[in-house]
Amino acid sequence: METKLTRKYGLLTAICMVVGTVIGSGIFFRNEVILVAIGGNMWIGVAAWTLGGFITLSSAYVIAVLATHHGKAASLRDYADILIGSRYGYIFGWFLATIFYPALTGVLAWVSARFTVILFGWDVDPGFSGQTYKLALFYLIAIYALNTLSPKLSGKFQVSTTFIKLIPLVVMGIVGTTAGLINGTTLANLTDTAYVPAAIGNPFFVALVATVFAYLGWDTVISINSEVENPKRNLPIALIGGMLVIITVYVMYFIGIFSAAPLADIAGGGGVLNAFVSLFGQAAGSILFVFIVISCLGTLNGLTVGNQRAYYLIMERINVRGSKLISQVDPTTNAPYNSAVLALLTCAAWIVANGANFAGWYGSFNFDIPGLIPITFQGFLIPMYIYIMKTQTQLSTFNRFVAPMVALIGAAFLIFAAINTQGMFTVMVYLAIFATIMGIGLVLLSAKEID
Repeated sequence: METKLTRKYGLLTAICMVVGTVIGSGIFFRNEVILVAIGGNMWIGVAAWTLGGFITLSSAYVIAVLATHHGKAASLRDYADILIGSRYGYIFGWFLATIFYPALTGVLAWVSARFTVILFGWDVDPGFSGQTYKLALFYLIAIYALNTLSPKLSGKFQVSTTFIKLIPLVVMGIVGTTAGLINGTTLANLTDTAYVPAAIGNPFFVALVATVFAYLGWDTVISINSEVENPKRNLPIALIGGMLVIITVYVMYFIGIFSAAPLADIAGGGGVLNAFVSLFGQAAGSILFVFIVISCLGTLNGLTVGNQRAYYLIMERINVRGSKLISQVDPTTNAPYNSAVLALLTCAAWIVANGANFAGWYGSFNFDIPGLIPITFQGFLIPMYIYIMKTQTQLSTFNRFVAPMVALIGAAFLIFAAINTQGMFTVMVYLAIFATIMGIGLVLLSAKEID
């Protein structure tokens, strides 16, 4: 008898999956990029975090509405199937399996390893050392093993890391803001004319694009729709409620960081550590890095949940050589083993590609993978928003027209901001790589082979 995935995740786990997957390394190191871009204009940073969150929330809301009417959908690929057709759904799923999830998961494994190497002082150049890459591979294998061998234990790990990673964010948001207002640091930073940000483009666009990476991952919970208890009720609550928590925490944390220390000390590399040390003393440095590592590992775990199922969700519906092998589900653990192994190998490849960029292997060419992927991700979502307005007649006027239009405008604006920030040449190189990988996916497919 064929084994199918069963419903095993409750509402709390689903909310923690959203919060725990989205909140990760991005909030810690992307704030430094934003602080460099905005100089003393805190309100640009607040606007970027708020708008980035609102655009993400609009997407989550639209998908949550669809989830209440299409309970059998288990991924963004499913919604693409329903709205546009199986061929479009397949190629979107192929993008998620080969680029989106593994690239982001690979980056998170690398960042987790890098912060660990910094914590223990194992290498003077932790970003590009052999220790970092070995540890990144170890983290990948360990997290994949946890999710594959014991999905329930993975869910408990997600819940615990979610609450742990919220501690430094909330504490900094409250203590940093309060201390800055009392001792005058906030006002001093707002009026600081001595610090001039580097000329890196439109400050708001740079800040907005920097927030995008910190908000990615909300869609991961969609991949466990078929495993969530009472999904018509719990999935929308998890997506919308989780995103509101994230936006609030991010804005609070940014204001706290901005207010914690003089602007020159917190803008640029090491700025987050300087902010914590300024408030809590030298010992907070080690504590901060412990929280950062835990935060990254929690995010890595959440992304892995979606990543290890990505190939499974593709191969269970097509009939090509090897598809039945990849779509097998273990009867004991109820996990897609072979899909997870293939996803793990894909992640490892993206770790090398990401590390090569930071190591300078591409010369002066900056191939910022986290900053480029949102271009194609949002590009896939825009036709779905259009088809919601065109086909979903059962929805209310707001849910059918207003919400998708808001999400569409937000997606288009993010694409425009990313192109403006990354540069046209870099974007064209990325799109060429994207087209090549998508072409490989189409070669594997014929119209008759889609269920």
